[in-house]
Amino acid sequence: MNFKEKYAEYKQITEEALTFAGNRGSPLREVVRYSLEAGGKRVRPVLVLAFCEACGGDISKAAPLAAAIEMLHTSTLIQDDLPCMDDDDLRRGKPACHKAFSEADAVLAASAMAYNAIGMIDNLRIVKEICRYMSAVYDGQKLDLMYESQAATTAEEILDMYGLKTCALLKASCTAGCLAADADGNIIKNAADYAYNLGLAFQLIDDILDGEGGETAGENAEKYTRKALELLENVPNNNFLKELTKNLLNRKN
Repeated sequence: MNFKEKYAEYKQITEEALTFAGNRGSPLREVVRYSLEAGGKRVRPVLVLAFCEACGGDISKAAPLAAAIEMLHTSTLIQDDLPCMDDDDLRRGKPACHKAFSEADAVLAASAMAYNAIGMIDNLRIVKEICRYMSAVYDGQKLDLMYESQAATTAEEILDMYGLKTCALLKASCTAGCLAADADGNIIKNAADYAYNLGLAFQLIDDILDGEGGETAGENAEKYTRKALELLENVPNNNFLKELTKNLLNRKN
């Protein structure tokens, strides 16, 4: 199976698991489904499944975990778009959740989605690991808001913010996949370090695609990608993960 076929398989597993997400009798279900079905690459759940399979785990059993990670990610996107945060009217070309419904619906849906996600995970160690990283995501968003009000922000401050806001959830994805496969501690640590470097590269590429960062951002994105690839040498069955890493560096959107 080539890279595109494998990615499509992981994505399909995620989509099928997401169809069962949320309480069908909930008055927030329409709001939740709208946000979950907004599209996207599903990078984080793909990483869950890829690391699980690379470490010898059963990806069918990890499907709820992958869906949970995507739900947590989506909940943060709903929050990011709110007027009190980044104040974005669009998400992936569609009205943001609070524009399609209301600010109250968006706040409630994001919270409900996060709790539903945690409820889908039956491994306490994984729950604790994910919650630790999710706390860091919110710290990163706070730094983002703080830096917006500053006259100037250093490159180090920006990287620190990315290390929390972007990298933490990627760390949760990669380490959760390893834990689902009962991988040893060294592989889990390598997965977390890989996710950190991947996250920095990913965010820097986003900056370039948004017309920010310039040549330095491109050079740094390549540097962090190389480091991520080096760390993958310590992960078994890493061919798919290597291709994924290279594809994310070279993406155009």
